[in-house]
Order: sequence, then structure tokens, then C-alpha cells
Amino acid sequence: MTEVINKTPVEALHRGLSILEILSADLSGAGVSLAEVAERMGLKRTTSHNLLKTLCLCGYAENSGGGRYRTGWKLQRFSRERNLRNFSRDLALRNLGALAKSTGESLVYAVLVNNHRQVVARASGGQDVQVNIFQIEPDHPCFWHTVTGRILAAFCLPQELEQILINEGFPGSQWMGIASQELLQQHLEQIRKQGWTSDLSGEVYSAAVPVLGSKSLLLGTLGIHLPVFRHVQERDPELIEGLQEAAAELARDLLANAGKI
Repeated sequence: MTEVINKTPVEALHRGLSILEILSADLSGAGVSLAEVAERMGLKRTTSHNLLKTLCLCGYAENSGGGRYRTGWKLQRFSRERNLRNFSRDLALRNLGALAKSTGESLVYAVLVNNHRQVVARASGGQDVQVNIFQIEPDHPCFWHTVTGRILAAFCLPQELEQILINEGFPGSQWMGIASQELLQQHLEQIRKQGWTSDLSGEVYSAAVPVLGSKSLLLGTLGIHLPVFRHVQERDPELIEGLQEAAAELARDLLANAGKI
């Protein structure tokens, strides 16, 4: 006769996952108190505190202040990666293609995967003279060399930026000679404030904007590249506005597509 096992094989893991469910269900943004977690779990406060402390150390929860807890940065990263798993290249190309057709210029959509920049879609504007986006935006260049990489660094989670710096180091000659944490944060904060970035390097003008989901969660970045002889500085606001509108439409489509899976 087979013995029926009522308890889960690893009870501590089961308790930790149950706490994550409690934190995920909180929509207030203020977090859930230790006392409430202990009560709902039917555990002592010390046991609940140790479980929450472990979840925080692993990045799955965080202390939001005042003895309250909420889901951590790793769950936000998992949400982005889930959207990427459900990513429709045809859908992205439709959005990129529309803007490429209206501007006549080359576009690229890049995402952050395991703290590395990855290009997932490209579109050509069809003009006789085009920027070689495979050269300007290769799949895995130095992170800081591209405007799309700088956007990803500016809008990613702080913990992800730490890992990017471990992998890539400071920009140095790749971007404004930046070689310190303070200077890097100043430039990234400026990008966040204006909501876009641009670069004029050699014969190419480049600009990029973030593609943001709900609660400003980074989904990716949309970049445009054009020969400098076609760049008219007075039209930059129009160009950026077009990029931002395309990014917002792309975000809506990507999230709607993810919801269907």
C-alpha cells in the first residue's frame, strides 16, 4: 500500500513560495508587514522574519521600510524575460517597419537578457544610402558603445546595473571617458530625465528611447540610425517624438501578445 505524503518535500521552500504569493498579491505598493505575513502563514514572527530575510538576500523580496516587505528585483526581471519568451518577432517588425517606412531610416529593437544587450529585431528604411545596422548595432558589442546599450543601462534595475558593471566595467573611451560610479550615474540620470539619448559619431547620427511596460518596467529599447548628411538638428524633437510613439505602441502590443500566451 502506497503511503500518502501530506507534507511537501521541502517545507522551507514551500513556505518561502507561499510568502512570495502573499507579497505578489499586494497591490498597495506599500508592502506587507511582518506581522501580517506571520499571521497569514500561521508562523512565529521570528520564523517569518528569517524566511523574509532569506528571500531578500536572494533578490526575491525587499524591505520597503517600516518593517514592510514587497516583491524583489528578480521577480521584475523574470516578468521581463517572460515577455521575451513570448516575444513575437513579426509583431516587433510590424512596429519597426512602420516607423522605418515613414522616416526612411534604419531601426533596431534591443533587450536586456542576463545583463547583456541583445538585438532581437531590425528594420531598414529602404533609402539608397543606409546605415549598416549590423555594424552599428551588432548582437553583442561592448555594452556602452551603442545608444541602445546606454538606454538599457539607464532604465534597468539597480541590481542589473551592478552586474553590467561587473561584466563590462566603466564605459571609458566607449562613452564620454566615464570611469567612475559618480560620473556614470550623472549621465544615466540625465538620460532618465529626458527619456532618450543620442550620439553623433563619425558619419552616423543615432538616437534611442526606452520601451517601458506597466510600472515603468523596462521591456527593451528602440533605436534609429541615419547618415549624418540626412540629419537635421532642428528636426530632432520630431524624430524623438516618433520614436517614443513607436515605443509606446510596441510596448502595448508586446504586453497584449504576452497576455494571450
